[in-house]
Amino acid sequence: MRVRDRRPLVVVAIHAMVFAALLWWSWRKWPDPLVDFGRELYLPWQINAGRVLYRDLASLFGPLSPYLNALWFRLFGVSLMTLVLCNLAIFSATVAGIYHLIRVSTDRVTASAAGLVTLLLFGFSQYVDVGNYNFVTPYAHEATHGIALSVACLVLLHRALATRSRRAGAAAGACFGLVLLTKPEIAAAAAIGVLAGWTAAYTLGGRDKHDLASSVPLFMTIAVLPPLLFFLYFTTEMEAEAALRATGGAWMPLFGTGITGNEFYRRGMGFDAPAANAVRMLLTFAGFVALAGAAIGVSWIDAGDPSLSRGRRFLRIGLLAAAIFVLRQATFPYSLPFIVITSLVAIIVLFARARSDREQATRLMPLIMWSAFAFVLLAKMGLNARIYHYGFYLGLPAMVVAIVLMIWLIPHVLVSWRSETAARSFRQMALWMLAAAIAPYLGTAHGWYRTRTLEIGSGADRFYASSIGGQGRLARAALRLLERTASPDATVAVLPEGIMLNYLLRLDSPLRVINLMPPELMAFGEDDVLRSLAARPPDYVLLLSRNMTEYGYQQFGSDSRYGLRVVTWINEHYESVRFTERDSDESDPGIQLQRRRRE
Repeated sequence: MRVRDRRPLVVVAIHAMVFAALLWWSWRKWPDPLVDFGRELYLPWQINAGRVLYRDLASLFGPLSPYLNALWFRLFGVSLMTLVLCNLAIFSATVAGIYHLIRVSTDRVTASAAGLVTLLLFGFSQYVDVGNYNFVTPYAHEATHGIALSVACLVLLHRALATRSRRAGAAAGACFGLVLLTKPEIAAAAAIGVLAGWTAAYTLGGRDKHDLASSVPLFMTIAVLPPLLFFLYFTTEMEAEAALRATGGAWMPLFGTGITGNEFYRRGMGFDAPAANAVRMLLTFAGFVALAGAAIGVSWIDAGDPSLSRGRRFLRIGLLAAAIFVLRQATFPYSLPFIVITSLVAIIVLFARARSDREQATRLMPLIMWSAFAFVLLAKMGLNARIYHYGFYLGLPAMVVAIVLMIWLIPHVLVSWRSETAARSFRQMALWMLAAAIAPYLGTAHGWYRTRTLEIGSGADRFYASSIGGQGRLARAALRLLERTASPDATVAVLPEGIMLNYLLRLDSPLRVINLMPPELMAFGEDDVLRSLAARPPDYVLLLSRNMTEYGYQQFGSDSRYGLRVVTWINEHYESVRFTERDSDESDPGIQLQRRRRE
């Protein structure tokens, strides 16, 4: 085998080693003990027990992920590690798909950089005190499944457009139909990505334009099938109107709930201080342009007189030092919207110039589709583009576009403007800048993972929570208290959130709305919760202390706008469980266990 033939194997080996190292580094430290991810375990467990999503279990998202995870549980057993292993497989396929999209349009170095950064920054990430913002144990599987299916859709659509394959086009339509059943922002982004691909093919004219007349209707027809199949399933469990709402479960909260107007989401999108955040975006982009411009200048000199090699070395060192200084605070993601727009315009220009060469033009289609997809996803973060928190999936495509700009687009232009030497010099500096940009995130993740020393759960459900912030200790104390107090067949409602406790102890909650965080109560209302409590009063209610100031409230039940009626009902029908000396570690103001009064 020639050395050249081994290069793809080397790329796979490097990705595999980085993947394995990250997995070892973060082993069992991915989820949060109380926030969000417990829902991702509880829903599929309950679906396999016979409950029906939306009828018996409320959800803010689409129906695909809970039922897919229920399938994994049925096939491989109910456990945290079942979902972890399945999610790792899905994430691996996602990275491979991203690598393929970028490799088709650019080169092996750029595609490898995109794949490795996806692994390093997004797959196993923890940049805030709450876990769940990663692809291993995501706060919502609809986010990671939606990204994975969108990548598959774009890969298949490009194959369909490049080779005129009807099968690939039909498969792309099926993937898009599944995306519609995840999260609205991902579905909207995927739709724009698909539309960008069709538009690019249309501009090629000739047979490509003619083929769209049949391939587009085929795509759309196939895309209808996944939602239709879910609708038919739901009609066997509920009335047709309710089945229709269930099929569109991801879209229902967008209308009339007021969720997006909450302080939490306004701040998350940067709309709490729009002028200041817009200026921050512009200044950050100006800094990015300055760094890129300086690197172009140094690479331009590099292509000149070889006698200036010592001076060029000092220039490179100085530029790298400046990049580390500018990027060490990890603020560059604020400029991602402008980076994506700039890249998309540049790619469209290259595509327009290459239209006479169909092979070259179709090679650029993935970049057009991916950049359009990235830009629409960024819109969900408004004026506060980021990689941490929700940025683990919303910012991922944009980060890949930034890599394409720095590692391939600018060097591609420098080849024609200056020389291959200048392009090679710029690329080397860009790779060092990329390393400087991601280093602060890896340091932050390492810091958080070092704090995850509190063991939660057991066996295949075991994981480690952070010793900082009190959530881990609160979860462990609550688990011990319920183990001593509740019988195996008892029902427990954990409020306002903490369904992870129900899952770990395999205790049912009679509530339809299992999380009573502000978004859920805005979407479903307290009446829904009160009906569940009255229809099937739980044997125990566990109230956990949760600071709600980020949503504009105090504690759950202390505000007439948030949970007061629910807590009032509980106080009327339940009595406090008195702690004994052996429960001293649980007699914390953060835990209030209530037992149903005997009528």
